Amino acid sequence: MLRRRIVSPGPEHTGARRAPGRRIRSCVRVRRRTAADPGRDPRRLAAIACSVLLLTGCSTVKGEDGLAAKMATPLSEMPSFSGAWAAEFASMYQTAESDFVRAVLEDELITDQELSEMRSAFTECLSAYAITDVALDDDGTFSLTAPDGADPDTVKDQVDGCGKESGESEISALHSWIRRNPDNQDENTIMAACLVRKGVVAPSYSADEYAEDDADDDFPYADPTAGEEAHRVCNADPLGLFE
Repeated sequence: MLRRRIVSPGPEHTGARRAPGRRIRSCVRVRRRTAADPGRDPRRLAAIACSVLLLTGCSTVKGEDGLAAKMATPLSEMPSFSGAWAAEFASMYQTAESDFVRAVLEDELITDQELSEMRSAFTECLSAYAITDVALDDDGTFSLTAPDGADPDTVKDQVDGCGKESGESEISALHSWIRRNPDNQDENTIMAACLVRKGVVAPSYSADEYAEDDADDDFPYADPTAGEEAHRVCNADPLGLFE
């Protein structure tokens, strides 16, 4: 399972995002930290939204009530994507809501400068809501701190809105997916092989078995603790590129 977590020390928006074209699962937990929790700021709480979605193109129009809606880019105006992640770039380009995001995606290359520009825009957008301590990592995660008394659902909406406005939603995801799996190899295959290398499953453990176990969220780990840790490491770096 390719997870993209978003963890914050304030109102915490934590999601899990699979590679585009595959089902995306986001799980939510809500935790309120109190003064009884040593070393924790009592104003900080955690909240996550649960969702299941597929990254597909969509097209809606702006209704008379003034509610903005996403407009898909007509196929005739899309660049011709041909790289290992072509389908993912095309999907996100089609539903991108800004010229900046489309300009970043059109050459199928996310440069350090473009990544930095997106992160600055995301941070600036969140600052308008007094959300501070925004930190984005190369693995697609980010953390932030919301103001005292902030409503978790409101913070989530603000974060999601800034994610779309700045391009964080598309650019961070694609950057992290390409970074960990440059050639877009089959996810089940590389995850199964990684778990075998870590020694937490049998040497014969296959991609098909991983796919089934992943769907059930039930893996044949002899040592569950070691298995979960190995799964976390493999999820972040299935090919061992950062070891």
